[in-house]
Amino acid sequence: MNPHAYLQNEKQIEAIESIKRVDEKGYLYHMVCNYDYYDLPEAFKAVISAGCSTFVVKTLEGEVLFCRNYDYSHFHNNDRKNPRTGLNMIIEGNNPKARYRSLGVADTYWADFKNGSAINGMLDDGKSDLSAFVLSPFLTMDGMNEKGLAISILALSVKSDYKEIDFNEYEKIMDSNKRNMFLEKSGELPDPYWIYASNGSVVVNKVDRKAWVASQPLIKTEDPSKPTLLHPVLMRMMLDNCGSVEEALAMASGFNVIGAMPGADYHVMVADSSGKSRLIEWIDNKMVTTDINHATNHYVAKEDPFYKVACGRDECLKAGVYRGRKGMREDYAERLLGLVVQDPENGMDQGKTQYSCIYNLNKKTLKIFSFGDMSKSWEYELK
Repeated sequence: MNPHAYLQNEKQIEAIESIKRVDEKGYLYHMVCNYDYYDLPEAFKAVISAGCSTFVVKTLEGEVLFCRNYDYSHFHNNDRKNPRTGLNMIIEGNNPKARYRSLGVADTYWADFKNGSAINGMLDDGKSDLSAFVLSPFLTMDGMNEKGLAISILALSVKSDYKEIDFNEYEKIMDSNKRNMFLEKSGELPDPYWIYASNGSVVVNKVDRKAWVASQPLIKTEDPSKPTLLHPVLMRMMLDNCGSVEEALAMASGFNVIGAMPGADYHVMVADSSGKSRLIEWIDNKMVTTDINHATNHYVAKEDPFYKVACGRDECLKAGVYRGRKGMREDYAERLLGLVVQDPENGMDQGKTQYSCIYNLNKKTLKIFSFGDMSKSWEYELK
């Protein structure tokens, strides 16, 4: 049993001690959360999020499938040579203060993202302190509740501004944790729509002996009459308390949202057991919803320059869900997910698929696959 020295609450300790390994290599675990996770120590409340590919289809029997790939690259100790890094947790949410029980999947890497300590096998290594994993319900990247409401979060790319810096100083400020670019031609300038850039990325043109550092805004909405939440906290509140798309949209409209860091922006897909689905985006200080049944990592409600450099996942999903508009067998939905998996061995893929899952919103079941391996799965039921 791993230690949890910072926890005093009996129910929190019970949840941590419920953690069980699901797969063989320790990338996927399961946790039962019967505690009030809205009442946590302040030290545990720094939450971050990300996202990828999702679509909603009906089966030939009329059941609603909410399908999702969660793509994100994590590097243990910033080792970019390791193609498979991440630590994911199947979360059974049974908060005594919530209206509904839920089943979802969390990316628990973010429990200690600054140190990169959340790696495969550590949740049952017998030595790592797991206290911070009481945050796991707020690290849920997608989920479904007992009323058949499902939700997922997907990251969006943000334009960068570049400030020229002293060429002789660039090595001192270059962060190896970030993607940095070296230009090869005289006269080349930084591309504000470089998809790999993040706040603090450095671009260097050695031919011209010039260097720049990227800055990205802190994305947020600001209505003084509304409280402000991080996106994954709002997601958790909708999952715990909303029974339909209409209720989820009504709740979301009552809050401002804020990115977890500069350059972090997201949209959120919600769907329910009737088959209704909506994509929520926050544009020009307003919440905007779009009637759509698939999404990846670009804006839908406005023109997105990053769409032109996308990898084609959105086009693939659009064609797939259109062909299945009168009904799609579940194994076909699995194949469609497999087509848009981001492969850890493929250097062209920006993210790496941590897991894939299919929620049946009528049967209340979850089928989950790990790291793009669609030949093996695990199934759970929200009873």
